[in-house]
Amino acid sequence: MRTLPVVLFSLALMLSGCETMQNMAKSSDSGSAKSSSATAQDSGKATPPPVITEFGDIPIPPELKRDDSQSFVYEAPNVVIGVMTYTGRVTAPSVSEFFRGQMPEQGWKFVNAYKDNDIDLFFMKGNRSCQISIKPSMLTTKVIIKVGPSG
Repeated sequence: MRTLPVVLFSLALMLSGCETMQNMAKSSDSGSAKSSSATAQDSGKATPPPVITEFGDIPIPPELKRDDSQSFVYEAPNVVIGVMTYTGRVTAPSVSEFFRGQMPEQGWKFVNAYKDNDIDLFFMKGNRSCQISIKPSMLTTKVIIKVGPSG
């Protein structure tokens, strides 16, 4: 019989704890919603994506990581050419859409695209050309960016 009051007391304590946790979660949710909406209103504009430093005007999705073992850059007076290789857990169509939207923002003109298993996008800017090859695989997508003089 003595265990019944202990069980009831424990149950009451647990229930009051659950209510407190629910109230804390509600106030936390409303606080985060306020802070995120305030941040969105304060900024007013989306942050531009990072660009490949060596080229200065080719954006890169932040989800992609550079593979330095498959990348190189050649610099000479008035010319920078090279190949940059990136991989990440993104879909090929989303990467294609990213470059089609962001390259013109950097002054690149879309020339054409080829699609089979891979997607190849071609852009021109002044006396430079850029080929972006998007190669999907089972778990990751490889992106190869080649920049050189135009034809």
